[in-house]
Amino acid sequence: MNNLEIFKKAVSILDNGETIALATVISTTGSSPGKVGYKMLLWGKAGSTFGTVGGGLIEAEIINIAKNILPKIESRAYSFKLNEGQDDAKGICGGSIELLIETFDNKSQPLFKELSKVLETQEKGVIVSIISPEKTPEKFFLKNLNQINTVTDKEFSSETIESIKKTADKEKSAKILEKGIVIFVEPIFEQPKLYIFGGGHISYYMSKYVKFLNVRLTVCDYREEFANEIRFPDADKIIVGNFENIFDKIDVDKSSYIVLVTSGHKYDEIVLEQAVKTDAKYIGMIGSKKKTLSVFKRLKLKGISEEKLSRVYSPIGLSIGAVTPEEIALSIVCELIKIRRLGRIPKIDHMKINLS
Repeated sequence: MNNLEIFKKAVSILDNGETIALATVISTTGSSPGKVGYKMLLWGKAGSTFGTVGGGLIEAEIINIAKNILPKIESRAYSFKLNEGQDDAKGICGGSIELLIETFDNKSQPLFKELSKVLETQEKGVIVSIISPEKTPEKFFLKNLNQINTVTDKEFSSETIESIKKTADKEKSAKILEKGIVIFVEPIFEQPKLYIFGGGHISYYMSKYVKFLNVRLTVCDYREEFANEIRFPDADKIIVGNFENIFDKIDVDKSSYIVLVTSGHKYDEIVLEQAVKTDAKYIGMIGSKKKTLSVFKRLKLKGISEEKLSRVYSPIGLSIGAVTPEEIALSIVCELIKIRRLGRIPKIDHMKINLS
């Protein structure tokens, strides 16, 4: 569940006159079920919820805390240790987690409408939350961080503003301390773009998986019967056209992912020749090692450098022994996640626990 869904739900609940509690994971250490940025809404006497901060007993405790706060309007951070022993109500993950609970009434509906619009339009900036115990939550969106001292009665130092800027540049949410005041910074950045060339079985199953990953999906094929809204209802854009000039119709940047699963080797080669000339973060092509070497050899003869070809992931996907189209699609999506979160590290081993 992404932030856009959370904020839209908040608008809907506030519109019904309810007071809401918004719980957000703002820091973790060690192993924790909830990751920084996880969010959950709570409202109503029954304690209805939407979203998650990691599940389990910690989430249950947060629900109880939020129910006891409502309908008061305040913001407060709560910390939990997760290494107290197997029977401890806080779990045995072996780390710690800190959560922010903010409560809002319908006066805050414009804020959540603004945040929803910002995420829908991919407007760059940061969401800033200032945590002041037992005080009205201070939460706002900023395009320009130099304006922060104009939207709050707090006076932040140039060093703190610089720290917030650095956090935003890293595109990772983080907690910042300023003279006893806690600031939680959530950068808003453009969704990664995924371009899938080919509308066959693997593309179909990939589209089902990636709709949960907060990416903008474009499917490209020369065959209208394979590239259409009925077959790909979750795609943000569908392009039908010849592969020879398809890159004139798309906008590939450093956050883009390109996947080649066309209906034939010659089409993969046509697309790959164009793809390696872009700044795409990831380029993957389906096929055996023999096919890949054959395609690379022909592209070298066309003047494509070995350096450019070395960027291509082929055979595509993480090695999980995939056989069916569903499994192959999943292995590709797993590789996309790996590149997004870990970069181009050569290998990932299975996590193991040393029992000795």
